[in-house]
Amino acid sequence: MILAVALHPHFKGGNVKRALTASCLTLTFAAASLGIAPAASANTGDCNTWITYSSPNYGNAYCSGLARFDKFRAKITCIDPHGKQWIVLGPWKKNAKTSRQKCSSDTKVGVLKVGVIFSA
Repeated sequence: MILAVALHPHFKGGNVKRALTASCLTLTFAAASLGIAPAASANTGDCNTWITYSSPNYGNAYCSGLARFDKFRAKITCIDPHGKQWIVLGPWKKNAKTSRQKCSSDTKVGVLKVGVIFSA
């Protein structure tokens, strides 16, 4: 459509620039009205985190109220008997699902805290 406008003999000089601007604006508004414009996501879902005390311990994260294409995962901070800490990540999940991960098969390793990471 834009190429056809630029090649049409009626559009010369400044007319081409105005026609291209109008075409771009028309396409932008059409895309927005169809719902195909990219939506900004603030990842403001309702998330809960908890530790499952079993042998081994698990970190869990559940999120609901996310946008259609948003994903999240559990971020688990693990700790061993010597105080060494490290982070493991649960699998990516979509809305109204639980991301769950254990730190280690070693029963002496615990979960210090659980958080949530959102996809970009």
